[in-house]
Amino acid sequence: MTDITVSSIKEVSLRRATVDDAEAIAAVRVESWQATYRGMIPDNYLDEMRIEDSMLQWRQILQAMSQAEDRICVYVAESEGHIIGFASGMMLPEPKLGMQAELTAVYLRPAWQRSGIGRRMVQKVARTLQAQGAESLLVWVISGNSIARNFYEELGGTLLIEQAFSWDGMDLMEVGYGWRDLSVLMASVNAMRTSASLH
Repeated sequence: MTDITVSSIKEVSLRRATVDDAEAIAAVRVESWQATYRGMIPDNYLDEMRIEDSMLQWRQILQAMSQAEDRICVYVAESEGHIIGFASGMMLPEPKLGMQAELTAVYLRPAWQRSGIGRRMVQKVARTLQAQGAESLLVWVISGNSIARNFYEELGGTLLIEQAFSWDGMDLMEVGYGWRDLSVLMASVNAMRTSASLH
């Protein structure tokens, strides 16, 4: 991939995902996991991840979304016709840790990380959930993922809990961050975008 420039970042567009995006979303997820979670998740698990398996899962999610757009949203980030990232969120059936909605995924191809696109995607999902009635938002992060933790802390997220969980046969630790007022998240994103534009 060519070097990422300010102009290329500005040309990235966000749109609602469709079922046809399942394979591209799966590819981003696998690439991002394999680059991000080394040392946090066993290498053999990461090495065995397959786009085909993830694609089936995302096809189901996107099909469900088409029937429940008032509760689930998935957005993709596109550059020159290629999907470089995605983010998803959902209204929770009942509040969890006092939060009404959850940011369920934010992933970018490694070359596009720390470009500001992640913030834009988070804001897009948060605005959609806010329009659906959410006033608060929860996100889960693997405890050892310091980059993601710093990202959410910079966006005004408050550490709510740290707990053990079992996932696909692995025992891991996770932390939950939350925004009790989504306007705090929106203000943080806008402030960071303004600061970035001044440099």
